[in-house]
Amino acid sequence: MRQPLILASASPRRKYWFEAMGIPFEVVTPIIDETPLPEENPIEMVTRLSREKVQSVAVNNPGRWALAADTTVVVDGCILGKPEDANDAMRMLNLIQGRKHYVHTGLCLMKDDEIRSFVDTAQVYMRPLSLEQIRWYVATGEPMDKAGAYAAQGVAALFIERIDGSFATVMGLPVERLGGLFFEIGLVDAWLHGH
Repeated sequence: MRQPLILASASPRRKYWFEAMGIPFEVVTPIIDETPLPEENPIEMVTRLSREKVQSVAVNNPGRWALAADTTVVVDGCILGKPEDANDAMRMLNLIQGRKHYVHTGLCLMKDDEIRSFVDTAQVYMRPLSLEQIRWYVATGEPMDKAGAYAAQGVAALFIERIDGSFATVMGLPVERLGGLFFEIGLVDAWLHGH
């Protein structure tokens, strides 16, 4: 019988990717403090948070692979997390509209003492948006639980001019690199043969 991988995430976007790839998994939501540390840069932050998330779940599941990810949006060196309220969402969208920003997704895969991790980065170019367009988008409610106050796979797809890098990374799970990692550690063959 196949032992499902543990997805240490409550994100519906990550769950979507696992379902789309046909990966056997179960969700265990990690509970950690996601506050950035003083003077921590965005790459360090997503690396640390993805590792802390997976460790918090893997410690109670010996002998099983667990995976966690963390995504942040960065403009002018400033980390844009999830907005606190509608005004904060408007502030973030005003910062990134009409220009380029970066999306960093850190990923960590762990089983006992074996740990694999990486960070993938994409550059996102947003179309110029009017205040009215930003207000309309915020009123949809979509930005409220998203890093940088937008969802590339939702209504905000209308606002994206182009992405240099992986669309999946912007969604929060760099599936291209993750697939390679699954092959490398033998998980694909294990799932194929039902182990």
